[in-house]
Amino acid sequence: MSNPEDALPKVVLRDADVVLPDRVLRADIVMQGSVISALTAPGTASGDEVWDLGGRRVSPGYIDAHIHGAQGVDFSSADAETIARSADELAQQGITTIYPTIVPGSEKHMLAALKECARATQLSSSVLGIHLEGPFVSGGRRGALPEAGIHGWDEKLLDRLLEAANSHLRIMTFAPEEVPIESQKRFSAVGILGSIGHTCADGAQTRASIDAGVRRCTHLCNAMPPIHHREPGPVMALLLDERVRCEVILDGHHLDDEMVRMALNMKGTSGLMAVSDAMPLTGLGVSSGVFCGQEVCSDGSRATLSDGTLAGSVTLLPEALNRSGERMGLGFPELSNLGAATAAEDLGLPRRGLIRSDYRADLIIEGESGIDAVLRGGVSVKDPEGPRLPSEMERIQ
Repeated sequence: MSNPEDALPKVVLRDADVVLPDRVLRADIVMQGSVISALTAPGTASGDEVWDLGGRRVSPGYIDAHIHGAQGVDFSSADAETIARSADELAQQGITTIYPTIVPGSEKHMLAALKECARATQLSSSVLGIHLEGPFVSGGRRGALPEAGIHGWDEKLLDRLLEAANSHLRIMTFAPEEVPIESQKRFSAVGILGSIGHTCADGAQTRASIDAGVRRCTHLCNAMPPIHHREPGPVMALLLDERVRCEVILDGHHLDDEMVRMALNMKGTSGLMAVSDAMPLTGLGVSSGVFCGQEVCSDGSRATLSDGTLAGSVTLLPEALNRSGERMGLGFPELSNLGAATAAEDLGLPRRGLIRSDYRADLIIEGESGIDAVLRGGVSVKDPEGPRLPSEMERIQ
């Protein structure tokens, strides 16, 4: 069967430094429609539209599966139109896929938030699903989550949440000790990735969840018992099991760089996925506001409650990854795996997260001074109706 994309005009991004999972390759990228159709030797591809990138670096668009908002927008309370606009603005910064993350609260609050996020999936191609951070988590490790958002296990409540999300609830953070094992086995059957987090579980309870089919962890080390040499707890169980992928927040506050190094040594980039955990004060500098129903202050680098508890992050994924690259000596392939490829694999996203033939053309184009352009499905995010690339890049055909 022929691919319908084959009949579409060919667009060539010539002479690019293409970030692959294991190396950076100088090549031409050929696109047709929304997908990449080929990689060829530099200067060899021809097409209906040819752009000279002049050696600019091209990476897969980032995928952020844990983001609460930014620039004053709270995904837990915003309407669908606002969420979609925010997603499109984030895409201009290279974050081409997001899973708006909802803070748990009353049932009424969660149902309303899920409905709006589900509508947002129809308004922005960046919104592919929803992450609900609760409500079946431990009050003893709730972090900045509101006390009113902690619910005891209730299968009928889960059904109502699923109905409100209209098949778009993809990730649910839960505490293994709060949800019966048999119910955990149901998660995958209803299309949810159960994600261990906000938990007081010990190592044995964590391993039991993994054996029941759970394959994911929410913000590793945060809101869970720390590693102790006589009681390694959930963190060590999650790191040691190769079946599990773990979220890591790379803002320099949620995880010390040495902990990130240890996690990388144990799991590699295929077992870790960078998330921002960004909250509404992100991008607003020194600011304050209400998040999770509580007063939060940001100094522009970290956001905290009045008692010093971290309340999400104020660092978006591109900045966090750049920081990790500089501080830990990670190369572009490693950073791309952390920011895109592993998340795509974890979320079961077909043909995303890599620059490869037949993969979606979600691309970040960077020059010496930073991002020059972002393509989402082969189309300019900044100006979908205008030129594909800005004037800094020469169109030679």
